Amino acid sequence: MSNKRKPIYFWLRLDNNFYKNLAIKKARKMAGGDTMVVIYQKMMLTSLDTSGVIYYEGVYGNLEEELALMIDEEPEQVSMTLAYFTKAGLIQIDNGQNVEMLQVPALIGQETNWARYKRNQRKTEKLDNVQSLSNERPTEIEIETEIEKEIELETDTKQKSYSHIVAMFENNGFGSVGGILSQNISDELKDFADESNYSEATKVISKAIEIAVNQGNNRPAYVWGITKNWYQRKLFTLASIEAVENKRKKDTATSEAKKQSDAEKQQAVKEKELLAHRQEQYEKVLSIYSEKFGFVRTPVFLQDTPDLKNNDVWELLVAGDDETYERLKQVVDSHE
Repeated sequence: MSNKRKPIYFWLRLDNNFYKNLAIKKARKMAGGDTMVVIYQKMMLTSLDTSGVIYYEGVYGNLEEELALMIDEEPEQVSMTLAYFTKAGLIQIDNGQNVEMLQVPALIGQETNWARYKRNQRKTEKLDNVQSLSNERPTEIEIETEIEKEIELETDTKQKSYSHIVAMFENNGFGSVGGILSQNISDELKDFADESNYSEATKVISKAIEIAVNQGNNRPAYVWGITKNWYQRKLFTLASIEAVENKRKKDTATSEAKKQSDAEKQQAVKEKELLAHRQEQYEKVLSIYSEKFGFVRTPVFLQDTPDLKNNDVWELLVAGDDETYERLKQVVDSHE
């Protein structure tokens, strides 16, 4: 979305449940299983900067040989690893021979130059704060442990944000999420989180998806078009987006009210002009009648004329149109 991509350093965060996974346990009991687990981990690391996807470039005639070259392993062992972990549901290979490492999005960690700087800054601040409260200097391990807890919490927040947006896409007819779309989601979340936080970033992208769904447009590109517009306008939080939208609605309502008021004024002018025109027609009819018969009064004989019976001439002129006047004029002209 933006061109402000910062250098990012990725790492794989394996928790103590990794080796408790039944697929991993079973692999390690097989002949050559430990090698397969190592190859699987190397593939996970290779996929980090593309959100868990290894793209097949076709340098070799088959995927196994190309992967073997990438991670410096033997093609036969790579082939066995792919077969086993694909069957175990931890790897997925699409029609383009791109390999999706399904565990990676949940285990990925990342840090920019700026984040690394802030990490070191936090370490210094914590050291200063502790020293100001106590004469006992905290150990390097204690500081690192506290920072690691903060990073772990931040990583958990990122993953929850990512999972929430993926669920919104998949539950609203945008198709399954993987590959490029998965990377787009991570990038978009990070762009907005850099300007606010991951909670706000999740709300913003969720709002864009909601707008797209309500518009009947379930293309990811439409969602990114909305978020790009907000980002360029420096609308980084849901509150700022809603404030701008409320102002737009208020301005629109004011404009519509002004248009309606102007229309009502124009209608009043037209009615006044029409009334004056009818008065002029009425006077002309009486004038013609007066010239023919030498006095001015309501031409009672017109009331006995078909279609005009029991109606006053003035009422007919006001309620009628130019044709009414012409009919009256013809009656007067033809009266003997």
